[in-house]
Amino acid sequence: MLELIKRKLFKIIFWMFVLIAVPFSILMLVGSQRFEYQAEVKLEATAEAIFPYLHDPDKVTLWQNGVLELKTDGNNFNRPGDTATLRLQGTSGKNSNHAFGMVIKDIFPSTHLITESEADIFKSQSTWELKTFADHSIVRHKVACFYSGVGRFLAPFMTDEAERQMREDLWKLKEVVEAEQGDS
Repeated sequence: MLELIKRKLFKIIFWMFVLIAVPFSILMLVGSQRFEYQAEVKLEATAEAIFPYLHDPDKVTLWQNGVLELKTDGNNFNRPGDTATLRLQGTSGKNSNHAFGMVIKDIFPSTHLITESEADIFKSQSTWELKTFADHSIVRHKVACFYSGVGRFLAPFMTDEAERQMREDLWKLKEVVEAEQGDS
């Protein structure tokens, strides 16, 4: 009887391994997974007033949750090829900050901005599009992330949270820009 239980237990462990470890290992070895996130917001301001908040180191930290600093690398961070380092607050305390490089790939003031960044588990391309109408502007933010390593496994679980955070950040951008417009 004990031998039968051992064999059954071995089979259960073996099939658990096959069903969990093998797919996870394949996922880790196969090419990058691409996930896209997007959000948009309507602001009572012109695109010219909004645009500096997307790349100006002094303004980015005013509205993006978790951004501690955007430090330029000896440039103004306002032309293609300009680089900066983005430092984010980590989730497990003061000493868990994350930093990664950013580069402007394309920029057309008050219309669009494309940046790329890279960390250990992802590469991302962030696209900002601004459209001005008679009495308001629309800001669209799209992020395409290419996950590698353990990020491939975690990415499907982060989609809802990433889009929620993007919406919250855009609402904060709206508050900050509209408050400044009201003060002017």
